[in-house]
Amino acid sequence: MQSLSKNILIDASASVDVRIHPGVRVAQLDRDVATKKWRLIGTSESGYDAVILTDISSSFGGWHRASAGVPDFFSKAVRDKVGARVPLLTAMIAFDSATSIPFDAASFDHPVVWFAAKTSSKPQMKTDKECWSIVSTASYACEKIEETPMQDQKTGAFIPQSPDYLTTIPGPELLAAFEEIVCDKTGILGDNALCKLPTHVFMDAQRWGSALPCHRHLRHESSTRKVLSGVPYDSGLHPLAPTRIEEDSKSFLADDDLALYQAGDMMSNHTPGLEGACLSGMDAAEHLLAHFGLNG
Repeated sequence: MQSLSKNILIDASASVDVRIHPGVRVAQLDRDVATKKWRLIGTSESGYDAVILTDISSSFGGWHRASAGVPDFFSKAVRDKVGARVPLLTAMIAFDSATSIPFDAASFDHPVVWFAAKTSSKPQMKTDKECWSIVSTASYACEKIEETPMQDQKTGAFIPQSPDYLTTIPGPELLAAFEEIVCDKTGILGDNALCKLPTHVFMDAQRWGSALPCHRHLRHESSTRKVLSGVPYDSGLHPLAPTRIEEDSKSFLADDDLALYQAGDMMSNHTPGLEGACLSGMDAAEHLLAHFGLNG
């Protein structure tokens, strides 16, 4: 997940002054009223003119471990613009031998698995095992979050996802559903359906509570919305391509007085996805350059 952004920044550092702090989590933002500079608690530096946030979870309250101590009024504006979020669960599987699955990636009409891709088919991905990434449907993820909440029901404290849970419940369930799909003679492979999948030698899984934004027309009201522990989620399925403008609004959130901004797919006015996230970031960057008079 970090490789794309990290490599873009490394390439950019060849022509501009970019300092990267990998593995550093910002736990708090402080702004000096006199100097109007931001201090990011978690880095070794202070005195930033502006801050652009891209992780939507930073807008959560202190209960969430990704919370960055963003001012309450700004966090609320971010959450209002997001509306509902789309959760997903993923499983990463390595098999001890080739599967003979005749495709590298596919989406499915299935209650548990939405998409699967052969990770080992990526260019320059060198591995001696056949590896697959399996992505759940949003409705399945909502069911799992409801069964195993992300917050303690009494204290409201964040409950981290444990490897024991991930590799004993959603991981095996996603793998079993994937095997059901590729071994079903009435399904996507027809007469070429497999008899069974090889034994897996590695399994990991991940819960993405804020995997995608919901489509803009579902932001405030939807028959597929669920509010779990105070967080609105939506499991509605709608096309992700082609990328198009879904709402006549800015693709980022800005407070020029504080020089505080939020960009990314959750802020975008485009179809959910990478392209919408990139356009949001580019629009926010152009706005920031204009605000500081640096776009000439």
